[in-house]
Amino acid sequence: MKTTVVLTLLTIITLLAQMPIPTLSQTNDFAPTSFSVFSLPQSMGAPVNSPDNESAAVVAPSGLSLYFSSNRSGTLGSIDLWVSQRPTLTAAWGTPQNLGAPINSSSNENLPTLSPDGKTMFFGCSCPDTFGGADIYMTTRTNPNDDFGWTAPVNLGAVINTASGEVGAGYFENPTDGTAILYFTSDRPGGLGGEDIYQSTRNPNGTFNAPTNVAALNSTSFDRNSAVRHDGLEILFASERDGGLGGRDIWVSTRAAVSSPWNPPVNLANVNSSGSDQTPSLSPDGSILYFASTRDGSPDIYTATRVSINRSSTADFDGDGRTDFSVFRPTDGTWHIFQSGSNTYRVQAFGSSGDKITPGDYDGDGRTDFAVFRPSTGIWWILRSSDNTFSTTQWGISTDKPVPADYDGDGRTDIAVYRNGTWYVVQSSTGSFKYQQFGLSSDIPVASANVP
Repeated sequence: MKTTVVLTLLTIITLLAQMPIPTLSQTNDFAPTSFSVFSLPQSMGAPVNSPDNESAAVVAPSGLSLYFSSNRSGTLGSIDLWVSQRPTLTAAWGTPQNLGAPINSSSNENLPTLSPDGKTMFFGCSCPDTFGGADIYMTTRTNPNDDFGWTAPVNLGAVINTASGEVGAGYFENPTDGTAILYFTSDRPGGLGGEDIYQSTRNPNGTFNAPTNVAALNSTSFDRNSAVRHDGLEILFASERDGGLGGRDIWVSTRAAVSSPWNPPVNLANVNSSGSDQTPSLSPDGSILYFASTRDGSPDIYTATRVSINRSSTADFDGDGRTDFSVFRPTDGTWHIFQSGSNTYRVQAFGSSGDKITPGDYDGDGRTDFAVFRPSTGIWWILRSSDNTFSTTQWGISTDKPVPADYDGDGRTDIAVYRNGTWYVVQSSTGSFKYQQFGLSSDIPVASANVP
């Protein structure tokens, strides 16, 4: 009953008589990387956390050093940078150590971030040579495993720093071409809110270009402390905008490619609390979220681990990991969505009477895409949430049962139909197609259960 067939040229020729080869009206350049939700947060506990305040944790590329800010006993100023070490990736974190001079001083040193090679650290400081308020400083080391080999910090200068405050650096290097961007927070004039996120590209000689406001991420409130995932397709930051659970929440935005614009931010509802949740960062592989929270009193460092890697919840149109209340109205071809991440109502026109709705995460960005199968033409229409553009794919005939699902395990929904005991699948991972005989003509394919 079960026969898997890899398509040979002869097989393809035979199939062409039964169904048309897929044709796209637009380039099918779906992003290969998908996103996922995080588990419920857990406090890192002692010895990382103490009765004092801990925040802004960042893990070194080796995974063996954890840098963070704290005012615990032994601090040289109001806030210092500390490091906790462990011998292996599965060992417990050791007792934190003060980085000491020349990093720490009688001033406030906080909010560290590291370059992907671990040789550069950026952090904020209200040092005597600031341009005003707090500024962003940079320090380097030749040995990425020497936590106490940092050089004397250097102010990034007037291109980045101003008479206002600049803090909360996040540093991204494009793994494809090596180009680098420094994200940071500033309350300089001309922003959208009290604090905004800015970005500055870095030149090959190490200098930075004039910063620009990242308007897609900012609001009329406070937006700060951004952290970009290693592939550049996801950014997390703290915000006090409307729609949050507490005074300050962690929000996330995604994009289909490094060259694509950021999507509207989504509240990480399952991570946030009624307290203040902020200073997010990601482990080098992007699997663990580190952040500070006041949910149990004074700020402590918490972690949350990604779950359901390369999967998204059914009908999760806003990417917050929860299914949204949603209906399709065939009389006018409109989708009506109550988005759980923001508690807002959305109406999207996409489809017409007679279409079969086939929602799924076709572009792998962790959000459900609007999609329909039109039996009269055998064409799939997909509105991608990653860039809000649509594609059409001819795949199937009027009597087929659409069975969209992730058959190749790449985290993206595949276009597929079931016909008389045979499955025909367009694999999103390769762009090729295959068929598999499994079932009888009278059977009901389980994958079609949500397709009316």
